[in-house]
Amino acid sequence: MKYFIDTEFVEGTQDKTIFGIKYSKTKPTIDLISIALVSEDGREYYAISKDFNLKEAWNRYDIKVETMSGDARNIYPEGRKYKECWIRDNVLMPIFIELKEKETYDENNSEFKPFFDKDLIKEMIIKLWELNTDKENYKEIKRLINKYGKSNKQIAEEILEFVYNFAVTGYPKENTDKIVPKDIEFYGYYSDYDWVVFCWLFGYMKDLPKGFPMYCIDLKQELNTIEQFQKEKQIFFLPLKEYEKYPKQINEHNALADAKWNFELYKFLEQL
Repeated sequence: MKYFIDTEFVEGTQDKTIFGIKYSKTKPTIDLISIALVSEDGREYYAISKDFNLKEAWNRYDIKVETMSGDARNIYPEGRKYKECWIRDNVLMPIFIELKEKETYDENNSEFKPFFDKDLIKEMIIKLWELNTDKENYKEIKRLINKYGKSNKQIAEEILEFVYNFAVTGYPKENTDKIVPKDIEFYGYYSDYDWVVFCWLFGYMKDLPKGFPMYCIDLKQELNTIEQFQKEKQIFFLPLKEYEKYPKQINEHNALADAKWNFELYKFLEQL
C-alpha cells in the first residue's frame, strides 16, 4: 500500500527563555506543526500538533529588502527592509481560519448548519484576522490549537492505526507480525524534512513500527529523473509542469491539500 505524506513544520534553532528573557538558543531541530497522509485507496489522515513551539513559529521572521523604483530610490537607496513572517502568514493563518470555521460549525445548532453560507463565514473569519492585533490573533490561535490539536504521541498512534488499517490497542502491540500489511511505501515531495519529522514521531529510526520502510520515495527526484532521461535521449518535450494533465496545487501549505497533490503527481508520473 502506498501512502503520500506531507507536513508543515518550523525548523532551525529556537529561543531559550527564562521569565520571558531570551538567554540562549537550542540546537537546530524540526518542530512538527501539522501532518497528513493519503493512501492509494483514498483514505485520508490529517492532524495538527499541539506540541510544537507556537511562540517560536509565530515570531519567526526573515528580513527582506523591498524592490524600490522611481523617486523612492533616493529615500531608500538599498531598498526598504521589512520583516516577513512566512510561517505565520502561510501556515498559521490558514490553520486559524480552518479551526475557527470548525468551531463555528461545532458550536451552532445542527438545524441551521445546512443554511450556513460557508464562503461568507470564511470571509468573516479572514476579516477578523485582519482587524485583530497580532497579540489577539496569537492568543486565539493558541486557544484553538489547544482545543483541537493533538499530542505527537496521539498522532503517532493514529498514524499507526491508519497505515495498518485496523484499530490498534495498547500500542506498541506484541505479536503484530501476522497482521502487519506488506509492501508499505511512503511518498513525498521535497520530502527530506517531512520524512525526518515523520520518523521522529516514533522515536529513533529503529523504533519505526513494523513494516515501515526506513526511507521515503521523493516524487521530486522521480520527476527530475524522467526529465533527465528525456533530455539524454533527445526526446522533444515540454517541461512536465507545462503538461495539461500536470496536477494543479490548491491550498498550498496545507498538509492535507499537499498530500493529496502528491498522490495526484504520482498518478501523473505513472501515466508518462
